[in-house]
Amino acid sequence: MNRDPQSTPTLSRPEDESSNSIDHPYRWSGRIVASIIDSFMGSLELRWSGGENARKALQTHGNLVVTFWHEWVLPLSFTLKSNGFCALTSRHHDGARLGSALRWLGVEVCHGSSTRGGLRGFQELETLARTGLSPVISVDGPKGPPCIAKEGAAALSRRLQIPMIPLGFAAEKSRRLSTWDRMILPWPGSRAVIVVGEPVMPGDRRRDDAGVTDALGASLNEATESARNDFDNLWRQGAGTSPLGESGLTSAVR
Repeated sequence: MNRDPQSTPTLSRPEDESSNSIDHPYRWSGRIVASIIDSFMGSLELRWSGGENARKALQTHGNLVVTFWHEWVLPLSFTLKSNGFCALTSRHHDGARLGSALRWLGVEVCHGSSTRGGLRGFQELETLARTGLSPVISVDGPKGPPCIAKEGAAALSRRLQIPMIPLGFAAEKSRRLSTWDRMILPWPGSRAVIVVGEPVMPGDRRRDDAGVTDALGASLNEATESARNDFDNLWRQGAGTSPLGESGLTSAVR
């Protein structure tokens, strides 16, 4: 990647900096986290595979519910940078700091989880999505169990009547942390692949959400396994630009 190793990340100031600190906590620690994400993940040589799945769905529906497993939250956060996304993060201190970091990265954020402010957060996310932003959800968050999808994404997809797009990740060199999700940190400069799976369509009724959630979980696992098992081939053939927007992560051919 053609980057100046001496350069430092430039982060824009959130437009609502003067807003209530209860709604947007950890403002300055979030900026530090955003700077780390920006510089650490910016060194990756990332390629996208299956981008046509996202492009076709975007042309038909305008926006999508973007889904992933929580273990890859850091590199995904960087790919969302200023690309027209909105995200729901937990009010727990870890989730709140991540939410603050996402705001510095140009992502619209609302706070809530299954245990804290979940209904309000869900409603705010739906409102943002109706303005044309694509909502992003780690479907096994905020506390797991890991790689077990919850029904929130399916419910939001049904209410908006837009499909869910599953993302799978793999990195050539990485390290797992001892967190509940066994979070994965790619090594700086490593090659990485994001696999965009086929859209998962929502149900028409609330009782459909469980079956749709099972299908989404299977699609996420399939995309993740594809990224891991066919890594070299997918990386060679992959595109350097995000099909979900003008991504901050590009390949060495930029």
